[in-house]
Amino acid sequence: MKIIDFASIESVERYKLMSTNIIPRPVAWIVTENNGIINIAPFSYFTGVSSVPPLLMVSIGRNKKGLNEPKDTFKNIKETKKATVCLVPVELTEKMDKTGEVLPHNISEAEKFGIEVERIDDNFPPIVKGCKRAFFTTLYGTFERDEMATIPFFLEIDKMYIEGEFEPVARVGKGYAKLCEMEN
Repeated sequence: MKIIDFASIESVERYKLMSTNIIPRPVAWIVTENNGIINIAPFSYFTGVSSVPPLLMVSIGRNKKGLNEPKDTFKNIKETKKATVCLVPVELTEKMDKTGEVLPHNISEAEKFGIEVERIDDNFPPIVKGCKRAFFTTLYGTFERDEMATIPFFLEIDKMYIEGEFEPVARVGKGYAKLCEMEN
């Protein structure tokens, strides 16, 4: 038996323990839009938290690596209050993985990685074409404390997009896995 005191280990070690043991975690491909630039970023610290009101939670890091500015998703949701949360189908795993790369804020992942998007609702950012499940959300609130490396964003689901069957991708440790086939 082993008990690990999280207060006595580094944050990187805590992250590794959590991300390899809280499994599987669905992957959210979050699409935001600000000043005409479409940002697409993957998040595996994502889950549903309430049905009344209908809320999702995603944890977003405060800063881009090596830069003293917030991640684009963080900044865009704070400013526009809107996000489209796409569930990633197996066939888009490779493209989704590429969008984890840190890019300057004026570069769109859609353009850089050749990811097609489709505008379903004019009041929200587009979905990633090929995603068969997406939530159109509005910022409900955040829980911010100085010591937190990532900030939980609570997003209220306004609408949901559903198309046919799909196999969602989940994060398992450092890798990805298929969950199961889902139907309408």
